[in-house]
Amino acid sequence: MDDFENDPEGDRLIATLAFDEETGLSLPHQTQSTEYGEVPSFETLTRTEFPGFPYSTLYPQQNSLMRFLYASLASSKCSIIESPTGTGKSVTLLTTSLHWLLDHNKAVNAHLAKLRDYLQKEDSQSVDETDWVAAHSRRRVLRIRVNKEMEPLEATQKASVEAAKLIKHANEVKVSLKSSNFVRSSIDITRENFPPPFEALNEWARSEDDSFLPTADTDPSKTSAVSVVEATNVTCRVVQVIYCTRTHSQLAQVVEELNKLKGLSDQVTMVTLASRQHLCVNKAVYGLKDQTLITEACLDLAVKSPGCRFRCRNEVGVLSDYLVGARVSAIKAALRIRGAMDQVDIEELPACACPYYANKRGLPLAQLVLAPYQSVVVPSLREAVGLCLQNNVLIFDEAHNLLEAVAAAFSATASYADLLATERLVAAFLGYYHSRLSPLSALRLRQLALVVRLFANFLEGKAARSSGLCAHCGRDSGTENCNSTGEIVYTLGDFLFAAGLDHINLSYLVDYLRSDRCVHKIVGFGKWFGGRKRSDRGRKEESDCAKRVGTGLSLSECLKQMKRLPNRLESFQTPPSKISKTGEDQQASSETVATASASATASQTPEDLQSAGAGLFAVLGLLEAMVNSDRAGDNDGRLIITLRGTAAPASTTSSFTPGFIRFVILNPGRYLHDAVKDARSVILVGGTMKPFDEFIDQVFRPAGKVETDVTLFSCGHVIDAKRQLAIYTPSVSFNDIPWDFTFKNRHTPRLIDECGEFLVEVCKMIPGGVAVFFQSFDYLSMVWNHWKATGLLARLQATKEVFREPRTAITLVEVMQAYTAAVTALNKRGACIVCVIGGKLSEGINFNDDLARGVIIVGLPYPNVHSAFMREKLNFLERHFGGRESGRRFCEAVCMRMVNQAIGRAIRHAHDYAVVFLVDQRFATSRRLRLLLPPWAQDALMSDTISLSPPQLDLLHHQLHEFFHRNSTSSH
Repeated sequence: MDDFENDPEGDRLIATLAFDEETGLSLPHQTQSTEYGEVPSFETLTRTEFPGFPYSTLYPQQNSLMRFLYASLASSKCSIIESPTGTGKSVTLLTTSLHWLLDHNKAVNAHLAKLRDYLQKEDSQSVDETDWVAAHSRRRVLRIRVNKEMEPLEATQKASVEAAKLIKHANEVKVSLKSSNFVRSSIDITRENFPPPFEALNEWARSEDDSFLPTADTDPSKTSAVSVVEATNVTCRVVQVIYCTRTHSQLAQVVEELNKLKGLSDQVTMVTLASRQHLCVNKAVYGLKDQTLITEACLDLAVKSPGCRFRCRNEVGVLSDYLVGARVSAIKAALRIRGAMDQVDIEELPACACPYYANKRGLPLAQLVLAPYQSVVVPSLREAVGLCLQNNVLIFDEAHNLLEAVAAAFSATASYADLLATERLVAAFLGYYHSRLSPLSALRLRQLALVVRLFANFLEGKAARSSGLCAHCGRDSGTENCNSTGEIVYTLGDFLFAAGLDHINLSYLVDYLRSDRCVHKIVGFGKWFGGRKRSDRGRKEESDCAKRVGTGLSLSECLKQMKRLPNRLESFQTPPSKISKTGEDQQASSETVATASASATASQTPEDLQSAGAGLFAVLGLLEAMVNSDRAGDNDGRLIITLRGTAAPASTTSSFTPGFIRFVILNPGRYLHDAVKDARSVILVGGTMKPFDEFIDQVFRPAGKVETDVTLFSCGHVIDAKRQLAIYTPSVSFNDIPWDFTFKNRHTPRLIDECGEFLVEVCKMIPGGVAVFFQSFDYLSMVWNHWKATGLLARLQATKEVFREPRTAITLVEVMQAYTAAVTALNKRGACIVCVIGGKLSEGINFNDDLARGVIIVGLPYPNVHSAFMREKLNFLERHFGGRESGRRFCEAVCMRMVNQAIGRAIRHAHDYAVVFLVDQRFATSRRLRLLLPPWAQDALMSDTISLSPPQLDLLHHQLHEFFHRNSTSSH
């Protein structure tokens, strides 16, 4: 007994134990006595040299950025990095992150070896100890602790080994593909082997009507058949660098930069994520064009027999291993399989399979993941593709757009036409299946019909209740209080109350519509039934259906027939809210809803039903956005109502709008909370990131990051700004007219004339191309028409060939090709392209060298503070992020980021040069605005403000002549 009571060694061992709640075992405290030996710690990585950089010259700015980023990744910090456009930012980020990734994998192997050696030494030391009980207990406790640390490291090591095997195998396949004896997929990659377009939809016409009947009476949380089909067994994952850009075209540029890093990129696996719209190779599916329809058709084929022929498990596996190991873009692979060989420059593929599911299968072993913003920031899209952020590095390139991109991803819009189309489709569906719907399905679909009708009533100015408060003014929200833009703003709760929908649980409704492919079935029914009515009007069955939902029957009579459901359905029916102020009973209210919607459905045609699917998806997107915001618990969602018949906001081309319901979010940073919290490091990189406080306050601090967790970096440009860049800030025109492009004055004809005269004179002085940026498409259109009427456009055309940025991206490539040809033509006349700041040309197109020897920014692109959304945004910032000053800083930051991006389009490399004119008197008079230019651009500001009155025009001409002569001589 004394041996147990006087056991100081055992007491000391017990004192070092702490109970682990997960395993139920006792583990040593983090601070162990040195008597038992310290467990080896993971060594912090350091690096100052970065071999593999593709260019012979490494500029000091690039070297500083590499060292900073590597140190940030090694210490698992978050960072905000500002590096000017044109400084090789993408290739610098790739070089650094890949070096860190490879070093980290080596460090994992070394650390595992140390831990195994440590355990072996502990075992050997315990053999010589006399107190074998204490030795065994200590050895057991230490092994538990060390094994717990080793498990994730061993999984990482195992995944890295598998990734290395993929690289080796892909290289072998590349060699085999070039040989004549390689056995390829049994499906030839030729256009002739594809089925005719829309075959999947044509199958609906051959389906029985029971295939569209919802069966979603089960718990939506249970795994559906589609989920089972899409499930991916993930045994191990590599540590990943997830590189994000806003668009797929930017991702394509990143792939080009990656291909330059031969020594580094050859050692890693890669996946390029994209949606089904970009990766689908089944013409019957991708021929649908609309992304939502493509997704629904793909999922439908997953559960139907024989299914999609490109989903063969073996073929998908072969293609997946090759794409990941050979670092082949899945988008290029999809184009090749589709037969568009002229659009891609990749070699033969070993299999003809679905690149989307090949990507999904290979994602866990992809060490470098290239992804658009939406695939990362939207949780449902992350889950759909299987992307995991835990313990991975997340890099957002062009992050000055990040918050706006997140806000767009979680916003939604439904038009009045969408509501009417949905109402017609749901009414037809209810009418056809009225006797076969289960009680729950009937309840949910009637709720959907009620929601859509009350939404439409609201846009017609018939709010169910007039006691709601308008969010932006705090007054009664009836139509008489509609502002001058025709927009009314509501919080989510106020809108549901005013619309009479506060008694309906929208979350249950959305869950039902998403379960068991319910929406897909309703859309399929519309195409099937509409096609039947159009092609087979003589059949008796169709005639019977027409009696219920045809054009000759009112919706009121349809609803009366629907009431012949079993009595127990009535107990599930949720009565509509009161529509009028007199307080009718529930039955009368239901009849009122039916009467109100009768006019919308009475004139339906087969074509209406066949095309109504897009409207239903728009309504579902709106409901999902509302529900997701409500579930998040932060009251930052707003509904902006544009009533029918009111003046279209900020438009000069139309005085009527069909009506819209737009859901927007005011605090997009909170939707990044999980991503920032889960990732090892989050790196925000852009050319114009200041002020940094906006990202710290809205992105990092809400996710629990303190000041020491976030590091900041800013560097200058690789050019000599004082020699290669000249920025002028004129305050008046030739005739001493102030450059006053404020909202109230910018439409003045005299000001527009002076602007045209200025462009004509400046274009004579600037060789090559000139890019002119206006504040909006509407303003550009008005200015263009005015110049055309006054002859100024013809005078400008006589100086340089003039091009105009199109509103749609479809013709943008053609315009840029024509502009480039005009700039590089032998006549040396050059060209001028007028663009919109914040548009495609100011954000994503590089005007390098002669494409933009001059950049002219007309006015300041401040956000429209008179719009309902911007008023709400500013009020929200002032309430939550530092008072009225925060709103002013936000507007200035939005404005100057677009200005800085436009300036950066012209300076694309170390030997580039350009002259910039900031045509607005506020640039000349506001020191605060000039300080918002990047430091390297401030160095290029001309010390004397050119007033551009006739006496100084010669001076300007002389300065520009000297500028271009000096730089053109030194650049050769």
